[in-house]
Amino acid sequence: MKEQAGKKQSVLFRTTIYLAVGTMLVFFVLIMIYFRQTTQSLVSQNKAHLEMQAESVAISLNSMMDDASISETATQAFINSFARTEECSIWMMRSDGRILYATSVPDFLYDDVLKADTYVYLRSSRVSRVMNNLHKSVSSDATDGIFANSRRVSIMVAVPTSRADTYILLLKTVDVENEAFLSLSNGLMLPILVSFSMALLFFLLMARSLIKPLRALSDAAVKVTKGDLTARIDIPELRKESALKYMLTDEITNMVSTVNDMIERLERQEADRKVFISSIAHDLRTPLTSIKGFLTAISDGTIPPESYPKYMDIIQAQVNRIQKLITSMTEASSLSQVDPDKMEDFDINEMIHDAVQNCENLLGDKNISVNVEMGTNGDGEMLVHGESQLLYRVFYNLLTNAVKFTPRDGIIGISTYAKENEGKVYVVVEDSGSGIPEDKLERVFESFYKVDPSRTESGFGLGLYICREIIAAHGEKIWAENSKDLGGAKFIYTLKDPHSEGKK
Repeated sequence: MKEQAGKKQSVLFRTTIYLAVGTMLVFFVLIMIYFRQTTQSLVSQNKAHLEMQAESVAISLNSMMDDASISETATQAFINSFARTEECSIWMMRSDGRILYATSVPDFLYDDVLKADTYVYLRSSRVSRVMNNLHKSVSSDATDGIFANSRRVSIMVAVPTSRADTYILLLKTVDVENEAFLSLSNGLMLPILVSFSMALLFFLLMARSLIKPLRALSDAAVKVTKGDLTARIDIPELRKESALKYMLTDEITNMVSTVNDMIERLERQEADRKVFISSIAHDLRTPLTSIKGFLTAISDGTIPPESYPKYMDIIQAQVNRIQKLITSMTEASSLSQVDPDKMEDFDINEMIHDAVQNCENLLGDKNISVNVEMGTNGDGEMLVHGESQLLYRVFYNLLTNAVKFTPRDGIIGISTYAKENEGKVYVVVEDSGSGIPEDKLERVFESFYKVDPSRTESGFGLGLYICREIIAAHGEKIWAENSKDLGGAKFIYTLKDPHSEGKK
């Protein structure tokens, strides 16, 4: 009996050792593959980023070089600042390799930078390579193979400028080994250790039970790779009163929750991308509608010839807005961020007046009257601090939304007022429409994010989502109520009062 028990223990011991060794080998191979893939991904990401930055700095330099009021010293200061920010080297170079200006010389180019009597130049082999790949990054020291890896990879990208035979060259060295190791240790090491410990602990007792969760993970992963981001992992046993639930609930629940959270984040990212495209289309549609209305009124004689200049100015303003929106789309600018350089003090009352004037044809089509009550915070103005173009979009979206859901011969109320003790300016837009159901007031902005068609038909459009993102980017708040005076929807948002001490 003792001998039989010893044999059983030996089999269990050997099985555990085999499992441990096999698991370690598998994880080692996976780590090496992951490490290699991570290094390749890091190089690709840095290449794409450097290409984008090269195009960006070239555009900025073209503007500066075309402006005679900007000195060469200011241009060089901009280049130096950009190089420090992006942790790269920036050169201005001619096609023959002559270096006109350089912020620094990377280590990998020390032997390729040659001196002449009055200037320095880059070795012709390097020059020909970057000149043959303008706008595209070229790298060195890259190796192939699953287990092959370069510790440091140098990347170069050249972009022509508006000045004849002058190019901008961005150079950067990426420590891929160190970054890949950090990514591995921070992102993968803990899951590996947890999985390895679970395999050793539950192999003999629960091998069969582990097959089903792993299969569920595999099925979900397959669905996700095929584009089904609605896939979720569901293990019914964990919701039942069973021994499996009490023995594995922590590990399996955490694993399922982590993967489900990951899939959910991917789904949200995809939704954000769709919302961004939809928001651009939404903001293009409203000025085009306004332009169409004015042009129709001009062509059918509704607008007399003596009023043409006034309405042509309005049309020109709308065209300019469309151009700015298209520029914003091509630059893939985020609605949830504001450019600090564009923050300014401006009169919100004047901006509201312009927006109402631009919506004149929409208001006239439904014979809607507008009641305006403008407050002031000094010198007959209501000054606020923010990015005026984005805040125009906020008010314009709210106004057109109110027009859409206000019945014919209805009323729209617009008011501004300041609270000095808070350092805030309040902007209110309300209408005499049907209002918002009480149970949807808290979620009215989120509904635009989800683009729920049923709610859109009830009057909740994408414009409110845009408003929330822009206001949040300014560090302010926007909310919805039901108007006690007009009976419809009421939207209120805050802006920073430049007279307050809290202004940055």
